[in-house]
Amino acid sequence: MKEKKKRKVLIGLIIGGVVGAAAISVLLIVFGYYFLYGGPAQITNDAKLYEETMHKYRSEVVGKVRTGFVSFPESIPESAFMNGSEPEFYFYYRDTWDDPTCEVLLKCKYSDADYSSELDRLKDGIELKGADRKIETSLEYEESKRFSYPVYKAIDCDDYAYEYAMDLGNNEIAYIYTSFKDDFKSLKKIPEDYLPTDFESCRSNYLSGKDGYSVYIVEKTSDHVSYEYGDRFD
Repeated sequence: MKEKKKRKVLIGLIIGGVVGAAAISVLLIVFGYYFLYGGPAQITNDAKLYEETMHKYRSEVVGKVRTGFVSFPESIPESAFMNGSEPEFYFYYRDTWDDPTCEVLLKCKYSDADYSSELDRLKDGIELKGADRKIETSLEYEESKRFSYPVYKAIDCDDYAYEYAMDLGNNEIAYIYTSFKDDFKSLKKIPEDYLPTDFESCRSNYLSGKDGYSVYIVEKTSDHVSYEYGDRFD
């Protein structure tokens, strides 16, 4: 009897150990998944929530996105909602390890007046505010075969990111932001013809030491990169 009891206790301990080890393994896998990939993506696609969404990810939590969204409008004019269809808005955010993975698309068709005003804004100088200083700068204009349409760039292949406004003509402007999106297939909403032809080579260029462009970088040395974000959407 004593031998049977010992055997049962031993079997119970073995089973308990196996179950415990399996549970720990599952917990480690879940923890590793959330650590590396940040869990499920957070997605917003309602243009009426544009300002609220941009404020949430730009201002409320430091490091949510690594941009000031200066190429994007602070708000969507009423005329963009009065052309038979609402503006197209898509905001994808996933808190992946080290830096977030993000995809943002805003496409608006404006009235003549609002379209002209928005182009003026994109051409004008902008003020960026850092912890101890302010700088006056402007978006970089590019009209080349790299892009299907003229663009006003805030970020061009810098730190695995792009940000720019694209003048589609006919009173339409598309605003693009991507971060840690490596190829066309990884994008959910941004059309391929809204991206530069060398989009997929951004990561390899950055890893090989080729500097991209960022309006937010006001100091770049071998030791650090200093980002100066505008205090928009506050």
